[in-house]
Amino acid sequence: MSEKRRKFWLAAAAGMAAAMLSGEASAQATCANTIVANVVAFDQPLMYNRLGAQNVNAMMYALRHDVIDKTSGRTEAAGGTLTAGNVELRPDKRPRPLVLRVAAGDCLTVNFENLLSPIPNPLNAPEVNAIGQAFNIQIDNQVNTRWAGFHPQGLDLVGDINSDSSFVGNNDNSLVDVGQSATYKFYAPEEGAFLVTSYGATFGGEASGGNVGVGLFGAVNVQPKQARMYRSQVTEEELRLATVGTTKTGQPMVDYEATYPHERPWTTEGKAGRPILNMLDGDVLWHSDINAIIMGPNADGSFPPDTYPLESVGKRNPAYPTRLEPFREFASVWHDENAVAQAFEGWFNDPVLGHTLHGVRDSFMINYGSGGIGAEIIANRLGVGPMYDCLDCAYEEFFLTSFTVGDPAMLVDIPANAGLEACDPNLNNCEAVGPKATKAFFPDDPANVHHSYIGDFVKFRNVHAGPKEQHIFHLHNHQWLFNPNDDNSNYL
Repeated sequence: MSEKRRKFWLAAAAGMAAAMLSGEASAQATCANTIVANVVAFDQPLMYNRLGAQNVNAMMYALRHDVIDKTSGRTEAAGGTLTAGNVELRPDKRPRPLVLRVAAGDCLTVNFENLLSPIPNPLNAPEVNAIGQAFNIQIDNQVNTRWAGFHPQGLDLVGDINSDSSFVGNNDNSLVDVGQSATYKFYAPEEGAFLVTSYGATFGGEASGGNVGVGLFGAVNVQPKQARMYRSQVTEEELRLATVGTTKTGQPMVDYEATYPHERPWTTEGKAGRPILNMLDGDVLWHSDINAIIMGPNADGSFPPDTYPLESVGKRNPAYPTRLEPFREFASVWHDENAVAQAFEGWFNDPVLGHTLHGVRDSFMINYGSGGIGAEIIANRLGVGPMYDCLDCAYEEFFLTSFTVGDPAMLVDIPANAGLEACDPNLNNCEAVGPKATKAFFPDDPANVHHSYIGDFVKFRNVHAGPKEQHIFHLHNHQWLFNPNDDNSNYL
């Protein structure tokens, strides 16, 4: 590099640093639309599968109207009072990483409130198992710092540096203390998936990942320009409410703009008049599902030709012919080295067997769901859970197929480890065996299995929250186009 060019880049870098340190705007965007999300961070126990892996002291983000006052059991719209340390996710909504959706060219305003408990690990408590023995499911991996924020990595800031939700260098602290709130503004320049984390605690905890190891993360999924966004997984009741008749062939006709009725129970749940399927209520995000149906602005749900480069010049990749069609979107937030109370703690804490089980524990997850092979094998050997009667299951049967376990991320009324919390490899306290679950919860979001129809256009949006090992997404028995804009692109 020439001396002249070197001095130019040094001067440019110095100018950028000075702008950031002085709090100048990092982006002055022209917003096609401004979407608003009212987001809270709070302590929430998480169950990771039907075997019983869990973290009583987990954390998560959620839309404000999806949490309830623990005392009254009501949402804020239905008369509840949301105060720090006294909220939880409403019981009909499955805990999932928060997924916010906007279209490319939109701005996102996040009204954020920190509703974490003032003290770390607030939900630890001794328990008594089914056979009268005391045990403790404490998980102490929350860090002491209770500051929190909302930082989508890769989106542009709008206004000034205070939307960065951080405390770096000479900048002011734009994080949020317990019980306090802040407004962050972002610009989404292009389609993609952007990981959301909290810079309130970036060190400590499991794998030194701050509060990532206990679940405080999410994603902002940016759709093609002018996209419309709808739910793709709902309950039977919700689909019935949105159905306005049938076609001549008997197929249901769905009103994608239907709203909940102005009557009980929707009035007491704060849902009356709100959209059932549309993820937006005006310009406010009302749904944050992990899966969605994305439509273009055209009447048939398609996108205009200028959405993608090839179509804008009247050319289309023959191996990728459907980019302008509406599509299903599957959001997957991967996370590893999580703080987890294993389903059979006595086995995993054994001084000898613990080494064998460490690499197959419930720790690597997708969307708060886990299928660690270690607990599945133990459950089979004990004769409990869905695999209780598989006499010829050895090892791989639990790992590369679902016929033994079904979907391990299903959440049920009675986990397989109920009554076996004190069970150990010497088979002490291991009497409470046999199948346990009688029903699954969350019929609109029952599992980590994505669903589509033959011929559907599908996009997976994958981000990895960390905090330690990173994993490459791959789907067995499928091919992936290297570059949809090149007819000669390679398959990988």
